[in-house]
Amino acid sequence: GKLVNRFIAFEMISLAAILLLLPLCIYYFDLRGGNFWIWDATVLFVIAVCLIYPFWGVYKIQGLMKFNLTKNVGNNVLCINRYNIRLKREIKVLAYFVGPTFVILAVLSYAAMNATFSLWIFLFCLLIMGGLFCYWSYKIYGKGLNSILRSLDEISELREE
Repeated sequence: GKLVNRFIAFEMISLAAILLLLPLCIYYFDLRGGNFWIWDATVLFVIAVCLIYPFWGVYKIQGLMKFNLTKNVGNNVLCINRYNIRLKREIKVLAYFVGPTFVILAVLSYAAMNATFSLWIFLFCLLIMGGLFCYWSYKIYGKGLNSILRSLDEISELREE
């Protein structure tokens, strides 16, 4: 139960971060919009992701909130497995579409703006840190989900005895 609540908290923090990123993106679009079409496309892409993700985040949170230790163990296993499937889908979308699209648009934006070397270094560091953070956080999620499933198996075995 405690680990599931932690997952719910992480999901809510992610949701809040995305929603807080939205006004920042709109500000940057107003700040630099119209000068470079590729910059506009990059910021609009990020805004679109920020508008779509909250629906997905709420969908994942709703699934996790169905976890209840007072219910049947099978229902809890089903709940965790559904969340795991949703998380894997999210990872695929991020890894094969959102991430690469953002990287390409960001690099093209920097090239179009003739960014300084220090800005290129900043972008490179930002992309590396973002990639490592995503990898690390999904590893933590995977370990946590496996831990929950092992605990549910143990509870199931104890109830059978």
